[in-house]
Amino acid sequence: MWGSYRWARSAQTTIPCKHCGQPLTVVRSCQVVYMQCEHCKKKGDLNDYIAQMDDALEEFMEGVYCDRV
Repeated sequence: MWGSYRWARSAQTTIPCKHCGQPLTVVRSCQVVYMQCEHCKKKGDLNDYIAQMDDALEEFMEGVYCDRV
């Protein structure tokens, strides 16, 4: 039922964290979408990672309203 990324609040990506190199998680809050490292707990602006977009991030973003980006 909830298998689609568009309903998820977060998704694991293969994009490496700029601080520790571990894969980042994309997170959707009520207001914004941001990148977060579960390992070092750093948060990053989504725009800083657009050039590295992978399939997981692309699918996740298909379900995000434009006013959150």
